Amino acid sequence: MTARRRSSRERWSVLLVALLLAGCKKPYRVGEHVLVEWEEGKFYPAHVLEVHGPARYRVHFDGYETHWDEDVGLDRIRGRIQGPLTPPPPPDKVTRAAGAPTGSAAAGLGINPFHEGDRVRVTWRGSVYAALVLEPVGRDRVKVHYEGHENAWDEVVALERIVSRRSK
Repeated sequence: MTARRRSSRERWSVLLVALLLAGCKKPYRVGEHVLVEWEEGKFYPAHVLEVHGPARYRVHFDGYETHWDEDVGLDRIRGRIQGPLTPPPPPDKVTRAAGAPTGSAAAGLGINPFHEGDRVRVTWRGSVYAALVLEPVGRDRVKVHYEGHENAWDEVVALERIVSRRSK
């Protein structure tokens, strides 16, 4: 076998393996939580709003208003995430739009990843309960209402007690 023929076969083999590996990745679905590059080198938690094909998605960045939603390609999605994730400080473009200081001056601001109406699962004494976020309390706690229980059980919980989001 000539070197030229072997080289051609090796290229096809590498191409075939690359295509198989790319095809093995499950596509993201609406409602899934993903980690998305929003600023160069900084990744933020988001969830998929719409699928625009096998490699294009509309995402909503957790803790931010809907006008920050973006269409992103697979190259900006790092992967799926489970449970709550503390996002990095807001991107400079968000703090500028809010009239707040940018860069290191904004580092201490932090944004709560949950909003009023979010459906979550919360741990309480070793069990997990369905709950509804009534309001964010600072950047690291939320007030929740346990579904199916009286308002007397409403409480403020740390983000560490939130196991996951629930679909609507």
